[in-house]
Amino acid sequence: MKKISYSTLAITLISLATGCTDVLNQVPVSALTQSSFFQNAADAEAAIITGYDALQGDEVRQIAWGDARADNLRVPVNEIGITDGGVLDFQNDNISTSSGYATWSRFYSGINKVNNVLAQVPAIKSPTITSVRDRIMGEAYFLRALNYFYLVRLWGAVPLVLEPTLSLDKDLQPARTPADKVQEQIIADLKQAEKLLPLTYASAIETRGRATQGAAQALLSKVYLWRSSYNQTNEWQLAADYAAKVIANPTYSLVSGANYSTIFRTKNTSESIFELQYNYNNQETNGLSPYFLPRSSKVTTGGNQTVIPTQKLVDAFEPGDVRKAASIYYSDPATDQFPNLPTVAKYLGTVVGTTRYSDSNFIFLRLADVILMQAEALAQLGQTAASIALVNRIRTRAGLANTTATSKDAVLLAIEQERFVELCFEGQRWYDLLRTGRAKAVLGVDKKALMPVYFTEIQLNPNLLPQNPGY
Repeated sequence: MKKISYSTLAITLISLATGCTDVLNQVPVSALTQSSFFQNAADAEAAIITGYDALQGDEVRQIAWGDARADNLRVPVNEIGITDGGVLDFQNDNISTSSGYATWSRFYSGINKVNNVLAQVPAIKSPTITSVRDRIMGEAYFLRALNYFYLVRLWGAVPLVLEPTLSLDKDLQPARTPADKVQEQIIADLKQAEKLLPLTYASAIETRGRATQGAAQALLSKVYLWRSSYNQTNEWQLAADYAAKVIANPTYSLVSGANYSTIFRTKNTSESIFELQYNYNNQETNGLSPYFLPRSSKVTTGGNQTVIPTQKLVDAFEPGDVRKAASIYYSDPATDQFPNLPTVAKYLGTVVGTTRYSDSNFIFLRLADVILMQAEALAQLGQTAASIALVNRIRTRAGLANTTATSKDAVLLAIEQERFVELCFEGQRWYDLLRTGRAKAVLGVDKKALMPVYFTEIQLNPNLLPQNPGY
């Protein structure tokens, strides 16, 4: 392909893998049979693109789960008002079982799509599939693992569905699988993906916008880091080893400090490992710009400014840190309805004339994240000097002096700080604090670790009981 247009490529297959409102009913509505559809490589390509397409539309929730639930964002109740009560519930740890942030149907829709690929692509007999079969299977394994990694971190034990739901003969009331077993499947899928995926594609947009060997390795590092800290499995060496593979890959390099903002504004930079693609020219947009940006007289399609950066985050950037201006700016008294408020700067979209199109990409994995993951794993292994060198690599890029941390505990806190400012508004902070057991100490409150299972899911499937603690 010359470029990725998820929705355009997906349209021919979308009815084959349409997800309904709950995990209990993922039966495709198309009259086409699976065997009649999956005939050649083009069919397989169209099918795997629906797996990427399923990720689109959840970017706001990704950031709410990862940032608004922590200390990066707040609802500007006094300055603007409440435009999303669900996010305020995150702040107050008062999430309802009927909250839109508690639904998992989008994840299971995506899982059903790639399960369909994994079930059908091996049986394609056309010679056109020979050169792409392994890669498409690898993409499916990666996407299934990514969906389950979000599910297991958000809800803990979840139904582990590994076959496509293609008829009502299937068990539509699966029980929840223990979180550690789900994690084992995630690791198995990612190891398969690592074997099958290419290092790169023909174009940069595909190399950054589709699953690669580097993306599988980066996610494996993240999974092992999660397990080592949250589950206390002591798999720090595996986390470090997989991170090292990514760091050694010449496909990836840190963007210079002078060009730091291009990570979010140019798209698909050398630092990107996997990012979800949007382009208003392809009618592919998202809700990120209106979610963060102010209502403006300069650009007619201004935003709702639903959430704004916390003062704590604003103050966390050291003087001279180039990341601050690329991450936060202040609303303009001359043009913006609510002036002088800190505003998220990572999702500006594309402005054409006086119209803003919300088509910023959403980054799942990038090199700076992996470098800090390796630093953390090495610190936990007692390799403090090597860990400090990695931290300083990130700080040097940011225009800052080397860290003053020397002991293991001090280095781990320095890494926590770097992740706070480096990865703000990228959906990472809550998971970092949760897995390290630092959430209560940092946030000052003891928030519930898991999301509730959505109430209609339990009504339709009593096997999902018991509900998560605290709901």
